[in-house]
Amino acid sequence: MMRVLITGSGSYIGRSLKEWLENTSEFLVDELDMENLNWIDYDFRPYDTVIHVAAIVHKKKAKIPWSTYYKVNTILPYKVAKKARASHVEQFIFFSTMAVYGEKKKLPLGNIIDGRISLKPKNYYGRSKLQAEIKLNRLNTQDFKVSIVRPPNIYGYGCPGNYISSFLKLVKLSPVIPVVYTDCKQGFLYIDNLSNYIYQIIKDRSAGVFHPQDGEGISTFTLLSEIASLINKKVHYSIALGKLISCFHKIPIVTKVFGGVSYSSKLSNNPYDNYCKVDLKSALRQTILK
Repeated sequence: MMRVLITGSGSYIGRSLKEWLENTSEFLVDELDMENLNWIDYDFRPYDTVIHVAAIVHKKKAKIPWSTYYKVNTILPYKVAKKARASHVEQFIFFSTMAVYGEKKKLPLGNIIDGRISLKPKNYYGRSKLQAEIKLNRLNTQDFKVSIVRPPNIYGYGCPGNYISSFLKLVKLSPVIPVVYTDCKQGFLYIDNLSNYIYQIIKDRSAGVFHPQDGEGISTFTLLSEIASLINKKVHYSIALGKLISCFHKIPIVTKVFGGVSYSSKLSNNPYDNYCKVDLKSALRQTILK
């Protein structure tokens, strides 16, 4: 029985990971509140792995200063990792983000991130996470494995700010789905597939940087079509509307809805290619209809 400590209690990812890992009957999982300084005196020695999920996420409407992002997203995980290493914990898993690349959605074929794309975060969130990665990598040793995970959009039932909910509303409101940009993919990751990925990282004591993703990403057309099917919504598929929309491809709202940024399959399948146990239809069903 392995013992895992999740630093950052109450988060959607933390709660989901705890439940998923404990359901395997291979782990005992505890959560630790990081909103006060009591964590400093907490005993890390019983744990095999520490998973750090505590963070301030990017909020466009909230004017959070850089100093706060740096304190919470950079310095805090570094301090936690140092404590974990001093306590002889064998592995530290850090949740970073796709935002460290700073890449935006593109049309018509999407923006595909591969191993050649440089790290140029465009906001405080991505920048603070990248700074944390740099610091954490310095702590990596043969006896203390640092694992950095850069997930794309995470979705699942009860996920706050669920990316899927916007498309669900769109399907409910519109009787027409435009046939357009069917090869332009957006990166997604279902919460159970993420949990399975983390499970494998823990079991293998894998160190490095990881880019899990559901397949090669999902086009808006496919996503809307699957949602319509799940809620039994009768829709009309319009090639004409798709051609009209493509004429306005430079308008930001068109790029926002139909554009995409995703990981290449080579990147997302390294080193695991069998972690997506839940397919798109089943994942959407659990997210929307549960």
